Amino acid sequence: MYRLLHTQTLRRGWYLLSLLLVLGCEAPEDKQPDDLIPEDRMAAILTQVHLLEAQTSRFSLASTDSARIAYKHQEARLFRQMKVDTAVYSRSFIFYSSHPKHLERIYQQVVDQLKKKTGQGDSLRKS
Repeated sequence: MYRLLHTQTLRRGWYLLSLLLVLGCEAPEDKQPDDLIPEDRMAAILTQVHLLEAQTSRFSLASTDSARIAYKHQEARLFRQMKVDTAVYSRSFIFYSSHPKHLERIYQQVVDQLKKKTGQGDSLRKS
C-alpha cells in the first residue's frame, strides 16, 4: 500500500508542479472568490479526492476512458456527500493554485492526513 501511495504521490506531485507552472504563466487572479472554500476544508476535500484517485486507479479497467468515467462518477458522488458544489471547488482550486503559499499549506495538511490514514505518521516521527 505504501509503495502504491508513494508512487502515486510522486506522480501527482509532478502533475501538480506542471499545473502550477502552467498557471504561473498566466496572470493570477488576485481577487479572492466570495465563496472560497476555507483552507482546512479544502485540505479535507483534496485528501478524499486523492484517495478516490488511488482507489480508481486500482480498478484495472480495460481503458483509460473507462477509468476516467468511473472516476468522474465517484468524484460527483464524493462532492455530493461532502456537500461541495463543483463550481465552488473549481474556483477555490484555481485561486489556491495561483497562490502557492496557500496551496503549500493546504497540501501539507493533505500529506499529514494521508499519513494518518495509512499509519505512517507515527512511524516517521519515531525515526
